[in-house]
Amino acid sequence: MFLFNVQCDLTQLLLPISSNEGIATPLVYQGMSEAPTEGSLQGSLAMVRSHENDQFQDKVLTVLPLDRLRENAMAKGSSDGLTFHEHLAREVMRWFKHSFFKWVDCKRCDVCGGEGRAGEPLQPTVQERLFGASRVESHHCTSCGRVQRFPRYNDPGKLLETREGRCGEWANCFTGICRTLGYDTRFISDNADHVWTEVYSPHLGRWVHMDSCENAWDRPLVYEQGWKKRITWVVGSSIHETVDVTYRYTIEPVEVRSRRGAREPGVQQMITRFNNSRYSHLSESTRAALNKRLAKELTQMLLKANEGAGQQQQYGGRESGSLSWRRERGETEDPTLGQIITVPEGATQYTVRYSPASDVYTDGTGAVLARGFNSLAYSNEGVARKTEYDWNMVYLAREKNESISTIEWRVKCARPIVSASLSMLHTTFNMSVVEWCCLPTSTSELTYHEEFSDIDLTLLQGCTEFRLVARMKSVLPADNAWQHTQLFRTKLDGNESPFEINLEFK
Repeated sequence: MFLFNVQCDLTQLLLPISSNEGIATPLVYQGMSEAPTEGSLQGSLAMVRSHENDQFQDKVLTVLPLDRLRENAMAKGSSDGLTFHEHLAREVMRWFKHSFFKWVDCKRCDVCGGEGRAGEPLQPTVQERLFGASRVESHHCTSCGRVQRFPRYNDPGKLLETREGRCGEWANCFTGICRTLGYDTRFISDNADHVWTEVYSPHLGRWVHMDSCENAWDRPLVYEQGWKKRITWVVGSSIHETVDVTYRYTIEPVEVRSRRGAREPGVQQMITRFNNSRYSHLSESTRAALNKRLAKELTQMLLKANEGAGQQQQYGGRESGSLSWRRERGETEDPTLGQIITVPEGATQYTVRYSPASDVYTDGTGAVLARGFNSLAYSNEGVARKTEYDWNMVYLAREKNESISTIEWRVKCARPIVSASLSMLHTTFNMSVVEWCCLPTSTSELTYHEEFSDIDLTLLQGCTEFRLVARMKSVLPADNAWQHTQLFRTKLDGNESPFEINLEFK
């Protein structure tokens, strides 16, 4: 039973059997307004049409390591209930995220390497406009004052060259790559300022959410439940159709309808009129097949939205972009910090370990204490878990664009500590530094050491509470400087615990 009443006739959203209306001139996509408009629909259509360009698709095949990605997908077999078709899409997204495209908040200076800050917008040049850049950001070096231009290109072929941007550039380029490989794709826009991709899976019989910025596959509720976005309008645009897909991305349909208010019927009618102008060139059998698929999709979305209401699932916050930028947007994960590792009363000895491969904390018996590195952290300023799929390694590192990052754990014991042994491994590159501090909580002045072995753990004897702090920072500026300080680096398929605390009590 539906938890809300669908007031618009679903048949109004299906494709027209015939139409004599002309197709309007497409506009360059620049994002969604509070509710979809004719202009935003035209902009998204222009974008997906650009992915059909033969020159663009030829260019994709010159940069895509297709043989290797196909080999990786073949090796997956039928794991996770997926076929080669789905595994290849996931391999392409992983490569795109970790090896091809780069996120840009503010560009580092290309002369001195200093950090940038945003300045006043600039007028695009004729050449920049040629590649769809209707706006240009200015990024000012905080060290030498040099100003760099950052054109927000919309041309997917140009993006294959620049290989950088924010979610608009990421989704545009990635959707085009998937389309080149023959996937039925959609460019997805939401009114809350984010864009991503959907691909159709014949094996699963449905459209699948893909966010290349996050390397997220089939996790449509991450925006509402993880990023805490107030989903209101989510529209998908493909070469064949424009569809309101909002209810795939929510388990709060009543709230969505309340936010839409009286605008919903008008928007649905506009989408219908917009589709009416696009299908005169399609055969009746093609329109009938698309109608059948669309009717099934609309039913699935509405059922899922209602059935999902009240479900409690874990979704992380946003990963792409600097921590400060995500915090400003309110898209970080709900804080799970302020946690204290508490030793059970009566214990004469206690062990706690953390494995970055499994991302879990365990006790001395191997029992799981908590999942997720933040779940037992007291504070975290700019530290994230990073995975290197090409090297099969995983570790904790600084967030991108964070110059100094700190993570702290606190331990509380029922009895005074007699002896303590701690093992904390770290790896550094290019003159970067990891500093450690381990002192009783009552100590007000923190003393840091670059080698963990230099810490005098006898200072913990007799205390019942202590703090363990790791501070990471880089000396040399570089786009990948965040990788130069790594905590607990280990193999993805390993079972090592490079974080270990062993305590004995009276």
